Amino acid sequence: MLLAFLLFLLASFSVGSLFNNSQSTLDSPLLAHLPPFEVEINNGLAELTLRNKHNLMPGNRITVVESNGSEVETYDIIEVVLKRRAEVVIDLKNGQQITGRLTTQDELKLSNNWQSLRQPLTVYQNRKNTNIPLSTIESITSDHKVVFITTKELNLQGLHLSYYQRKNIEASSYEISERPVWKHENLDENSTNYDLFTPPVIYLVNGKLTTNIPEISVFKEEMEEEFGMELIRFSNEPYPYRLVSWIGETPYFEDMLTKQTPSSSSNVRNRLEVGIPYKKNLDRQGGQPSLVPSSFEEEAKQLVIEKFVVQQYKDDKTGGIKIIGRALVKDFQLGGKSFEINNQMKEVYAGNIKIEVRMTLSKLENKTFTFTTSDRGISFDFGDRLFTVTEIDEVNKTILVTKKGPKPDQHIEKLLRLL
Repeated sequence: MLLAFLLFLLASFSVGSLFNNSQSTLDSPLLAHLPPFEVEINNGLAELTLRNKHNLMPGNRITVVESNGSEVETYDIIEVVLKRRAEVVIDLKNGQQITGRLTTQDELKLSNNWQSLRQPLTVYQNRKNTNIPLSTIESITSDHKVVFITTKELNLQGLHLSYYQRKNIEASSYEISERPVWKHENLDENSTNYDLFTPPVIYLVNGKLTTNIPEISVFKEEMEEEFGMELIRFSNEPYPYRLVSWIGETPYFEDMLTKQTPSSSSNVRNRLEVGIPYKKNLDRQGGQPSLVPSSFEEEAKQLVIEKFVVQQYKDDKTGGIKIIGRALVKDFQLGGKSFEINNQMKEVYAGNIKIEVRMTLSKLENKTFTFTTSDRGISFDFGDRLFTVTEIDEVNKTILVTKKGPKPDQHIEKLLRLL
């Protein structure tokens, strides 16, 4: 019985040990066997992706070392690639640190001359965008890629990467052989900040020891620029076509905006058949009409004479008879209802409103643009910004304008009202 009991204890211990070994094997982290980086080489350029966040920048170096510390080769970083909308920690040259998220929709590449670029780095923090000039940045911490040149395939099996940046001893302002000299000061003046029994408080700022906390300069965000356009005039414009004569039942209209020839003083006259739509003659030569037949299906159609009559009227002043030609005109570009034009009208107002706007961007000379209500959708390119008129309200004398730029993702909409 004693022998059977001992055999039972031995079997239980063996099974427990086997189970514990199996459980330990299953719980071992597989990621521990993976390298902390990935390297992809294309056309002699190596892209290094690190698993942890870092602050390597163009101009820094990466050294390949063996497990015993022997250096294999050193590479200069020529470019870093920041991921779109990456979480970043930005260290400024003045000691300030900014944490936020990039607003870039695409990857941002920074090369060796990145600090001389005029384009700012936009970071979203505290529910607003902050523009940071690249010239004020010391380093950027994120999970960005680094790019360097390699002339051969990298075999990093069993090797490690070192990211420590060596100091350039040759550029030091003193000689190594020079010994420091203690300058004895007059202790009687007691000009030190601390007495014998007060331990000094020393701060480490940007790699330097100091007994005073430096003043942190407040980073000023770039002020958002003004919209850059203002509405200055809404005015009625006379209709450019005037009824001047007729032959039979066909009227003739004078184009007040087009001359027969550049040197002529007389305007072009157009013979317009009733019921036929006409459009502007964009390829007009000297002596040709300014309106040519079109069709109701064309978007470029300008107008149509819906009806034309010749009537007699008694002149109350002279008692004589006047013959008046009356035309009912539909203008497709102006829209709205049809209106009358007769040969007694010197000017006709058919809702063709002239609108004038002024561009007022800082550091640029003001410029004025003019358009009409028929130009809805017109755009103006001014100072690398595109202004587009999307809506026109003739009654309230307002226009809705969208502004794009100067940044690719910047889009602002504003309703401009006549002051």
